[in-house]
Amino acid sequence: MARVYKAKDRFLQRIVAIKVLKDEFREDTEFLKRFDTEAQAAASLTHPNIVQIYDVGCDNNCYYIVMEYVDGITLKEYIANKGSLNWKEAVDISVQICNALSKAHSRNIIHRDIKPSNILMTSDGVVKVVDFGIAYSISSETITMRIDTIGSVHYSSPEQVRGGYTDAQSDIYSVGVTMFEMVTGELPFDGETPVAVALKHLQDMPPVPSSIKKDIPKALDEIILTAMAKSRQDRYPNVTELINDLENLRYRHNTTEIVVPNIKRDGRYDTRKLEKPVELELEEDLDMGSKEKSSKTVKSKKSGESRSRAIIMPVIYILLIATILGSIYYFVKMIIDEFTKEYNNAPQEITLGSYVNRHIDDVKRELEQNGMDIQRDVEIVYEPNDVFEENYIISQAPAVGSTMKLGGYTKLKLVVSQGAEMVTIPSVAMQDHTTMYFRLKDELGLDVTEVAEHNEEIGMGLCIRTEPEAFSSVKKGSKITLYWSLGPEKEQVVVPNLIGDDYETAVKKLMEAKLKVGETFPADREGHQGVIEDQSPKPGETVEEDTAVVLFFKEEVEEPGDNTPVEEGINKTITVNLPQGVNFDETVRLRIYVVNNLTGEENMVRYLSHVPLTDFPMSVIVTIPTEGQYTVRAFVNEHLVYENTF
Repeated sequence: MARVYKAKDRFLQRIVAIKVLKDEFREDTEFLKRFDTEAQAAASLTHPNIVQIYDVGCDNNCYYIVMEYVDGITLKEYIANKGSLNWKEAVDISVQICNALSKAHSRNIIHRDIKPSNILMTSDGVVKVVDFGIAYSISSETITMRIDTIGSVHYSSPEQVRGGYTDAQSDIYSVGVTMFEMVTGELPFDGETPVAVALKHLQDMPPVPSSIKKDIPKALDEIILTAMAKSRQDRYPNVTELINDLENLRYRHNTTEIVVPNIKRDGRYDTRKLEKPVELELEEDLDMGSKEKSSKTVKSKKSGESRSRAIIMPVIYILLIATILGSIYYFVKMIIDEFTKEYNNAPQEITLGSYVNRHIDDVKRELEQNGMDIQRDVEIVYEPNDVFEENYIISQAPAVGSTMKLGGYTKLKLVVSQGAEMVTIPSVAMQDHTTMYFRLKDELGLDVTEVAEHNEEIGMGLCIRTEPEAFSSVKKGSKITLYWSLGPEKEQVVVPNLIGDDYETAVKKLMEAKLKVGETFPADREGHQGVIEDQSPKPGETVEEDTAVVLFFKEEVEEPGDNTPVEEGINKTITVNLPQGVNFDETVRLRIYVVNNLTGEENMVRYLSHVPLTDFPMSVIVTIPTEGQYTVRAFVNEHLVYENTF
């Protein structure tokens, strides 16, 4: 009823399995109810041997369940690979299955579809019970079910195939059948049709497992046959007692004998006895009634009672003979009808042709002409494909020339092309270009090429458009171009000459040239009186608009003299050299700072705006305060040329 996908949860960085209800069941209220039942039943159970449910929901009419991903194979595949399991391994697996059911039964949840294909085996040997799609709560109103899957009837209890009441002991019967298959590699009951298998569950005794495989302990025979008893009262009353017997067998040294702790050996029912069909029970009641009447008639004859009763005796004999003959006729007719029905319903065999690379509608018509029921005998799966045209068959199973029984277990599987997988390009405008690049590449599987271009309206780093345009449908893997913005394109402008101007005049010239004011030196001269004696970039240079221009104002440097108070401290003479490998004009700027290492306070103690290159190396006297530790730094233009701590 669903497809299962392996997926990655990007938020939690873990692999999960997603069960998605097939399209044909989205409008089927019965399947939607079953889908919800599985989610609710499994989500309420947390156990190491039950697959965990993470999330459930519906998105755009797509119903899904997110669950634990199990890295392994089904128990059915495991048995097929090994033929049959060692009885000790089978007991270990059975205990894990029963532990999961014990948890479910404690929550009043009955699984009702226990079979090897619903049991997963991890690579570490851990058992995981899955598929609670037909589970139900004991408290719910509906307590009967219909066996509507061919694979399930082999493991269904007698009460299930009759459509009767099901409870925890129905799961125990299914576990018994599963154990039987594990240790023998065979099913206890098999047949050509589901009805034939169901009748065997009702009427036939299962073979003793050790009669098929000799190394199976007699105690395990007893456990399996007890679990598979026809009548619920003869089975284990609960899963816990079945677990106890399995654990007792697993850890007991003498495996040929076992004391079953849960059912007294002396008072046990015969677990291999048959449940009598309703018709046979009615016949036995009739025979018993006839015998009682006959006995009374004989006694009345011997006792010499009234002559009137002796006259009635022939009539009674006639009626009795008629009744017996009628019963025999009815019984024989029932047997003949059953054989006739089975003969008439015997599955027809056909030889499969070659259907690959043919249109699905043509193949359907051919199969129907050969007597095949498309709904019953054919499984059609659609998937994207770049090689085959839409609605053309990609593969088939069984292969060409194989024989197939109509109405049997095997279905003809046809994989049909949906054509190339198409994806819709989303709108990317005004979105972060890195985010959209990975979405287009990783999530949609497109081959993305990025192109950056200037744009007057969209900010830098944001997407502009795609080619093909948004909402176009393209094949997965197609090439697509993603355009993103570098912001408005900037013009190249010439730096005006600001030397000799005051601050206001310089600001006006820069605005007209589409430039802006950068740093000013000294900083306290901004907006005050003074003229600009230097600038960076230099006048006449070509730069991008909005470039910041640094301004250097002329400063009068007073040398200490008779009338200038000398700062208290120690005079230090430092030698300043030009930096190596740098080309300068004829003059440079020299700035000297004294930094208080304790407070971080920085003071400019010398600023010379036009120092000829011929004055270097240059000796400068710097006054250092007497208390504390200070660092002296000297800069030629923007280059640090001297640093020392005093």
